[in-house]
Amino acid sequence: MRSHARRGFTLIELLVVIAIIAILIGLLLPAVQKVREAAARIKCSNNLKQIALANANYESAYGTFFPGVSRTGCCWGTWMIQSLPYMEQEPMYRLFQNFGGNDSTGIRYAAAPNSTNVTTQKLATYLCPSDPGPTVWNGGTLTMHNYVLNGGNTSFYQSNLPFGCTGGSTVGANGCVTFGGAPFGFYEDPAAQAAGGDASPTDYTAGSPTNGRMGQPRKVTDISDGTSNTLCVSEVLRSPTKGDDIRGFTWWGGASGFTTYQTPNNAAATDVMTGGGCGSPPGTPPIYPCTTTSTSTLARMQLVRSKHTNGINAALCDGSVRFITNSISLVTWRSLGTSQGGETLGSNF
Repeated sequence: MRSHARRGFTLIELLVVIAIIAILIGLLLPAVQKVREAAARIKCSNNLKQIALANANYESAYGTFFPGVSRTGCCWGTWMIQSLPYMEQEPMYRLFQNFGGNDSTGIRYAAAPNSTNVTTQKLATYLCPSDPGPTVWNGGTLTMHNYVLNGGNTSFYQSNLPFGCTGGSTVGANGCVTFGGAPFGFYEDPAAQAAGGDASPTDYTAGSPTNGRMGQPRKVTDISDGTSNTLCVSEVLRSPTKGDDIRGFTWWGGASGFTTYQTPNNAAATDVMTGGGCGSPPGTPPIYPCTTTSTSTLARMQLVRSKHTNGINAALCDGSVRFITNSISLVTWRSLGTSQGGETLGSNF
């Protein structure tokens, strides 16, 4: 009888199968990556909505929105602390000490037990899953997050830019960007502005706790532009290096807000991190433009950045969330940053 031996695959057939599998994987991976990014973007937008709703609930309880920073600035609490009870973190809120104090009245954010119990905690609701950056600052234990509040259309000093300019508008007519109000207070200290911008607020450290001028809370009635036309909270990128780059360290006042002076994800726009740091490892430049020197023409500010494709997420003061493309016009973006500017929003929003 004739035997029927099983014939194996030839080398050419195996190579063809491998090539087909490789092609299919090549086609599938971009689709998987798009699905992952879409899911991350949705999670990010949900986080922003929760923060915006927390701010609204705080307003219902206290009659004002969150303070952007405490009345004594950098190191004694930001809006992050005040938001904790409204983000299901009441026990953590109660652990934080010396909010709105100073070096004379007690410890800073980086001193135990604040550091141990609060500012070393990674809070998922304040983290954007699209950002691959580290969640601790400078290789230490203090944590970094992604979400920041709207400080207006100019700088954290919340005044015209360049300082003292006149004859402009909130969108920058004649080279003068006039401050159009903001839903959150930051470093609105006249003494710091008078120093030319390259200065920390005068009551930044030791002194009477009654001298605080920063972070003045705003009422919802102060938003004459309407809550649906005014940005509340958006996102920044955590510093991707182990240098002293302070961006993303939202427990610190200078990193807890943003301004709309420049458009989102603008590769040429500079963050001005006065009082903090921009540093990457020695000999390497910051991955995003940054300076620690604030001037009368480019004052203290942090700009909106994300890892989302072609844009950023932002929540408005009415609690709604929008995906805003990088191509938004500067006029429209600055208009969204104001609370009392009276502008008409452009067609690309």
